[in-house]
Amino acid sequence: MRSARVAQDDLTARARIRDSAIVYFGRHGFRTATLRAIAADAEVSPALVIHHFGSKDGLRESCDAYVTDLMEVLTREAAQNLGAGDTLDLINRTPHLAPLVPYVMRTLNEGGDLARRLWDRLVTDTQGYLEAAVAGGVANPTEDERARAELIVMYKLGTYLFARYAIPPPPDGHPTDLDIAAITTRYGVPALELFTTGLYRTSEYLDAFRAQQSARAHEITHTHESRSQP
Repeated sequence: MRSARVAQDDLTARARIRDSAIVYFGRHGFRTATLRAIAADAEVSPALVIHHFGSKDGLRESCDAYVTDLMEVLTREAAQNLGAGDTLDLINRTPHLAPLVPYVMRTLNEGGDLARRLWDRLVTDTQGYLEAAVAGGVANPTEDERARAELIVMYKLGTYLFARYAIPPPPDGHPTDLDIAAITTRYGVPALELFTTGLYRTSEYLDAFRAQQSARAHEITHTHESRSQP
């Protein structure tokens, strides 16, 4: 029977491999990654990676489960605290979690079943946070909570996707690394202004859009009824 010490060492090695893989996948992508390269980053043998995860797909699935579960926990904490920030803000204030953002971006950019599941998790978690914020009097209600959550997730992920063109990577990092602190410093105030006080001073554009949508829906209904008549 293996000792508790050996079992603990295995857990530590497994976590180190997983964490190194999250950084590697975020920087280089999933398709071109090799177990040998990830093992070198983690300073372990390729055989140990196979021992713990079986294959590159097994390692990828473990990383994906870890990232999505951790983001769910962070979102739950944000919903409970209802502070001035949510999941990505919590990640920013926890430096060792910074590699999660490039990993998420790679997952969504490369597509596939895991990307769809991750997208759904991000939106569902954000929707839960927003609904709790509405119930707590922190956020305004909306006509479509799901659509608002989707829009906010797209907005935030888009910020990380395009920030690299405005903000250089950290001087001591990889060229693909994101300087999360610099991104927050640069865009934190404009984002909070936009979400707090809005952009337009009147509801003119909103009213016009709603009227246009209503007229369009009425036109579609009228056309359908006309075609269904004998």
